[in-house]
Amino acid sequence: MHFAHLTAALAGISAVAALQNPHSKVPKKAKRVPSVQHENKHAHHKRQSNYLTSKTTKFAVNGSAIPEVDFDIGESYAGTLSIDSNSSSADALWFWFFPSENPAACEEIVIWLNGGPGCSSLDGLLQENGPFLWQSGTYSPIKNPYSWVNLTNMIWVDQPVGTGFSPAKNGTPQSIKNEHDVAVDFAGFWKNFMQTFDLEGKKVYITGESYAGQYIPYIAEYFLDQNNTDYYNVSGIQINDPSINNDDTLIEAPSVWHLNEYANVFSLNASTMADVNERAEKCGYFAFMENALTFPPTGKLPNAPNSSEPGCDVWTDIINAAIYVNPCFNLYRRILYLEKCLLDVLTANDYFNRSDVQKAINAPPTDYTICGDDSLGLLDPGDASPPSALGPLPGVIERTNNVIIGHGWLDYLLLANGTLATIQNMTWNGLQGFQERPSDDFFVPYHPGMAEVLYEISYQPIPATPAENVAGAGLLGTTHTERGLTFVTVNLAGHEIPQYVPGASYRQLEFLLGRIPSLTTTGDFTTQSGNFTGTTGPSR
Repeated sequence: MHFAHLTAALAGISAVAALQNPHSKVPKKAKRVPSVQHENKHAHHKRQSNYLTSKTTKFAVNGSAIPEVDFDIGESYAGTLSIDSNSSSADALWFWFFPSENPAACEEIVIWLNGGPGCSSLDGLLQENGPFLWQSGTYSPIKNPYSWVNLTNMIWVDQPVGTGFSPAKNGTPQSIKNEHDVAVDFAGFWKNFMQTFDLEGKKVYITGESYAGQYIPYIAEYFLDQNNTDYYNVSGIQINDPSINNDDTLIEAPSVWHLNEYANVFSLNASTMADVNERAEKCGYFAFMENALTFPPTGKLPNAPNSSEPGCDVWTDIINAAIYVNPCFNLYRRILYLEKCLLDVLTANDYFNRSDVQKAINAPPTDYTICGDDSLGLLDPGDASPPSALGPLPGVIERTNNVIIGHGWLDYLLLANGTLATIQNMTWNGLQGFQERPSDDFFVPYHPGMAEVLYEISYQPIPATPAENVAGAGLLGTTHTERGLTFVTVNLAGHEIPQYVPGASYRQLEFLLGRIPSLTTTGDFTTQSGNFTGTTGPSR
């Protein structure tokens, strides 16, 4: 299960290619792009806060005083809260809460968790779905027109204890022995947060990516087990490119299949291709995947072949060969010819380790790293917590009937077909797996005039000023919903869907929240009122 530590260990191989320059002025040569409908047209007007009270004042963040950010990020609150009823406990979780101005959000709140294990959720906030972004290769932060705060109330949390800005007694989360303990700690923090901000009774949605595919089902199950809708009213979860099974199923078994499909992109030499294909056949990977991706399933699947057998760790050898071909190979988005070796501002500039930044966001003085101790997943060598697909995930689907598993096709850290093979071996709501192969078109609304603007911008001198709403649109993948579970793939997304194709990520959140009836819906993004226009495909 410990594959997700590669988030930290392999970060130096390459960083994410920048999609845009941060300068906000549109060049004289280009036409101004119409604002997307979900953009808050009244963001410059101050509104009376529903959250600033005597209990929350100490958490208030000055949105105009975030270092290096030359615009107001809006109302937000940040700080630490204990994981239990002892408010002075040394074990606490740090959060950053952004209320939404969307009237449709008044009865809900969405949690975002990064994985790692040991990775701070500020990675998601600053580079994926927060109200401001500072992505790799960009000069300075920019406003995010696809911020999830446009849709709903959002909170990013560093967890488990010891991750990011979340302090642990004596610097070590000694109380955490398994995923159940992770869930118990989070539930204690969550009750304190809900009471502090008077959010009792709100619908709770839990979202995240990567190793959070392990955290989130365990947290959701524990919340639901409390049978307390004042604090733990889980109404759905969304996990992208998730850790839900063992490495052999998620990574090794589909790795050569994936390589063969995109052989022209990987550009490995003939001898390497022949070698890994021969080994994959001998190890049984091809036979396993052919059996796993049968619709409907013909019975429970055996375990995936064991990659620890001699010659069967083909994925590692493919990665090494790809790096020889292109030293900037990025397994989070494995397109070779588009990637550039760009530094990540979170690590290169050590942004969140600056004392002025920590003070501005009410973070405790911390020797901060974006991805720290990779033991903050299965925290004890004796932890018997099964992968979430073999544990709580099917039950969470049954109890909410609102679970989304998203996957970027360009991800070579966790592979989409490995996730789909896992789904085909799960049983929920009376049947095993999907009865039909996912084939419906996943639609993301278009932005009128965008193609023309991007064409004109592409011929500007460097540095150029790009369009603001580069997000991806049209038919971007496939989707399928059965018995409360939706699987959706995004063709041009890597490991972090909101970072690479924010329009697709935004659309998925609309579906999770019930703002659109289907991911096949052909209509505009929902507006501030929560309405949308367009026709629909199959409902959930």
